[in-house]
Amino acid sequence: MAIGPQPGNLDESLVCRPFLNYQVIIVSGPEHPLAGGHASAQQLRDQTWLLGPSAAAKHGVIPAILRRMNVSEERQRIFQSHAAALEEVKRNHGLAPTVSFAVTQDLASGRLVRVGGQSLQFGGAWNTVTLVERGAPSAAAELVRFVATPRATQAMLRGPGVRVGRFRPAIHVTLWS
Repeated sequence: MAIGPQPGNLDESLVCRPFLNYQVIIVSGPEHPLAGGHASAQQLRDQTWLLGPSAAAKHGVIPAILRRMNVSEERQRIFQSHAAALEEVKRNHGLAPTVSFAVTQDLASGRLVRVGGQSLQFGGAWNTVTLVERGAPSAAAELVRFVATPRATQAMLRGPGVRVGRFRPAIHVTLWS
């Protein structure tokens, strides 16, 4: 099973199921010049964009936003995590696209401010991709069912943080049977 944005060219031996819809908004720090205002496309292109690792992918909402807004590579800074990018945004060092429900508390407290403008809210979905039913192992089917539960969603969205000395880069494991 794979989890992520819907692949562009899906082979007929695979089935893709969305399990979480979300909205992406653009945020800034409270003292940023575009904070709380309506920004033009050119103003947005001229800003520094502070991004998490999803910006480096070929598919997904964040890369699509950057392409749609024509943000040059020189204006993009990619961090190892979305949280690290948002910390820099809070210091008024640029803008960031972020999942709206992940920053609700920061918006309410004023640590982050939503940037307004024409068409600055984007939708996306996380999907599971598995073999078609007749070829999928029962463990994969059970994992697909679990991923769609509220408990699994909370675990994916609010993983625990660690002290700097204990931080290690993310490792992705692929199991083949």
